[in-house]
Amino acid sequence: MRVKVIRLFKLSLASTIVSLLVISPIVPAAVSAALTTTSLSTTAASFSVKGNQVLLPDGRIFVPEGISIYGGLEDTDYMENTANLDAQIIASALYWHANTVRLQVSETNLFNHLKRGQTYNNQFLAELIREVKLARSYNLAVVINDQTEFTSNLPAPTKVTAKFWQVMGETFGNWPYVIFDLFNEPRLTTANVNHVNLQKKGIRLLMHINQLNIPHHRHKTQHANPISMWNYWKDGGKLGGISYIGMQNLVNQIRSAGYNNLVWVEGLSWGQSLPVGQYLLNGTNIVYSFHHVNLNRQSYWRFIGNLAAIRPVVDGEWSQYQSPWEECYSSAPRNAPKYLNYLKLHNVGLIAWSLQAGSLLKGRISITPANNNSPGDPIHPYQLKTPSSFSKNYQCNNHYGEGVGSLIKRYFNANSQPL
Repeated sequence: MRVKVIRLFKLSLASTIVSLLVISPIVPAAVSAALTTTSLSTTAASFSVKGNQVLLPDGRIFVPEGISIYGGLEDTDYMENTANLDAQIIASALYWHANTVRLQVSETNLFNHLKRGQTYNNQFLAELIREVKLARSYNLAVVINDQTEFTSNLPAPTKVTAKFWQVMGETFGNWPYVIFDLFNEPRLTTANVNHVNLQKKGIRLLMHINQLNIPHHRHKTQHANPISMWNYWKDGGKLGGISYIGMQNLVNQIRSAGYNNLVWVEGLSWGQSLPVGQYLLNGTNIVYSFHHVNLNRQSYWRFIGNLAAIRPVVDGEWSQYQSPWEECYSSAPRNAPKYLNYLKLHNVGLIAWSLQAGSLLKGRISITPANNNSPGDPIHPYQLKTPSSFSKNYQCNNHYGEGVGSLIKRYFNANSQPL
């Protein structure tokens, strides 16, 4: 996830995991009314992967070009401004030429605040169903991303994650054009057996595994062994007293339950690395996702192109906007167009973050992009259509307001193909 302003919260790791370690059958009967009102058939044809391409039922190649929604179900205050979430979804389709939206969903929220007899939070799941149905009504593909950063901050999948995908499968399994993004930005390292210290607000650990060569705020730590971490990433294992589940296990779970939804899998080091060789997953309908590309190191983009030559690949969350953070590149006015051309050349999709002032939207120098929305955020889609842009003097400093929005909007207009 991006380094940005977030709400402060306190959450006990023990309270997150307790009573979630045993997966048992879950039937989302409490939200059956919401499901039965949908006109979406769960038997209709959807995506399929052939070689390094994602295909639509009519044989056309599908490349996801879309928007990652901010401030929604990833946050503890997910009901604070649902009108803003709706506006983001609708604006993505009407004004940004997107064919996809990405919804970040906290696995913790799904299992918190349970009433007597509940196995999941009915209100939370019903809100997710509502948002998915809204996006599908605008002919958008929908990515459901399991997110932990703003609640439990678990660094990799656990049995909680498996239980989350069991509920998602029973709710959205085989829905046409609904995609499962298994875990947001895996960040497991042997340097942090104490999960609480894994990631501080505004600081990422310098990872040894960094194929795409993204710079980070340095934090004194013991580097992880890349091979050992890829083994944990793929097959899971116990580290620091916590049992982690591998990505292969999650894929197997979803497929063995009979769900053929397209699956996105993010690599190590906050999604910066991509797997190769023996660490590629077994199974069908798998797409590899990465985040946080370095605009200054074009030679490292070859890792993207190399994998895209044999498997479908997507930049699952990208943005570029004026800020003092290391993900801001003063070279962006020159290099961002080159990067987009590289993605197009290699048939790699792009999900852009996010429809708020100072990021994709035009903003003022005092407005800081944030993970959470607020009651004062825009609630009408037309308020989310004016893009940010780069000036000739684009700099990475304590001012905000400029960004890649205009470039993204033109790129989607030229390249985004409807379902």
